[in-house]
Amino acid sequence: MTGSNLQDNKIDPLTKAREILRNYPLCDHCLGRLFAKMGLELGNDERGKAIKTLLAMQLHVEHRNGKIDREELRKYAINAGDPITRLYAKIYDEEIKANKCYVCGNKISREYFNKHAEKIYRMLKEYDASTFLIGVSLPQEVSLRELEVASNLNLETSESIKNEIKREVGKIIKKKYGLEPDFTYPDVVVIINYSDETLNVIINPLLFHGVYWKRGRNISHTIWISRSGVKEYPYSIEEFLNDNLNKIFDSEKIIHHASGREDVDARMLGTGRPIVVEVKKPKRRKVSLEELNKILHKQLIEVCLTGKSSHSVIEYLKGEGSKKTKIYKLLFYTEKPLEEPIIRKLELELKNRIINQRTPTRILRRKKDYLRKKRVYEVKIKKIHGQVYEALIKCDGGLYVKELVHCDNGRTSPCFSEILKMGAYPIELDVIGVEVDGYINVEKCYEYVHQS
Repeated sequence: MTGSNLQDNKIDPLTKAREILRNYPLCDHCLGRLFAKMGLELGNDERGKAIKTLLAMQLHVEHRNGKIDREELRKYAINAGDPITRLYAKIYDEEIKANKCYVCGNKISREYFNKHAEKIYRMLKEYDASTFLIGVSLPQEVSLRELEVASNLNLETSESIKNEIKREVGKIIKKKYGLEPDFTYPDVVVIINYSDETLNVIINPLLFHGVYWKRGRNISHTIWISRSGVKEYPYSIEEFLNDNLNKIFDSEKIIHHASGREDVDARMLGTGRPIVVEVKKPKRRKVSLEELNKILHKQLIEVCLTGKSSHSVIEYLKGEGSKKTKIYKLLFYTEKPLEEPIIRKLELELKNRIINQRTPTRILRRKKDYLRKKRVYEVKIKKIHGQVYEALIKCDGGLYVKELVHCDNGRTSPCFSEILKMGAYPIELDVIGVEVDGYINVEKCYEYVHQS
């Protein structure tokens, strides 16, 4: 609510507070929260204390004028506490004890905020966090009690107890310890359990984008275990990342998200394949890209990281990014030597051509059978030796390139064998180019590798 709205509605905090304190005991914080949108640069406890002080002055005047009796003053003193308890004691020479706050049970205080700020800071330090976010898990009965009090007054100036705890604890951590709250993607989220005052921590992963190269064959993306429990391939990109990064980040594990994936027996060369590396539950977060790239600069598998990433980049790589244009280099063998006119015919037939592909036979056991349509933009072929040829193929991501050669018993059409009217068989495959939309600086990685 804006200042003008408050003025138009003629909200009188003193009158409203008097009405509520006649029926409910409230601490300074819980009273002040009812008027949280009134006044600037004030804590709720300051608001509550100020209102109670003014009320004590008003009640004193009314008592002198005979407008309130001892019993009514006692009721306000029991529900409001200091300074009205002092006023009552002065007038009637009787010390009385205020009731516990109806909403928080006198739990909320500056000491409460400072105690949790210190505990949370120690936790944030343990996880090497620079940014944080505070959450509060509040029992339903507390939420219902504060709603009851606010709704009885029909106030639109109040805030929730959750908001006060989050804001005040966060302010202390920022001012005293120099860490910054981040409402978008903090390093660590800490949830304060209001009931037992324990803390739950959510450690956000570190995300880095970059590209990788795979210069050997029979290297899988993830550890590949057969149904019989045997490891199918000697090494994987998953193992490479965990072997090299887990210790430096003191993390739970490393996973990666790529823009598609090449076959296990295919190499990833050229400009590399875009990737996001996700570091799960790191206890060390402040590691430079230069340090990381030195560690990941290997011969068989290499990863070059260019910056911090986000979940939106992962979504892009898994979605639109996986469909982007790819360039492949393929060695293939034909039953008979190909004359130059036949080679040119094959190139022409496949230029800007839609390819109909059913799920390849070799992966039917783990993927559903359905028809996909992918485009081949260009094919360039040259003879290597005898009946062995090299093809450069530019096509949509997701096209099964090996099947484009041998047809997979008619499940891919058109294909090399169909156009050539003879058997054509892939020998080996390399990926040499992957298109991206500016999400990842491939050129920067490419330059880095060639300079290293």
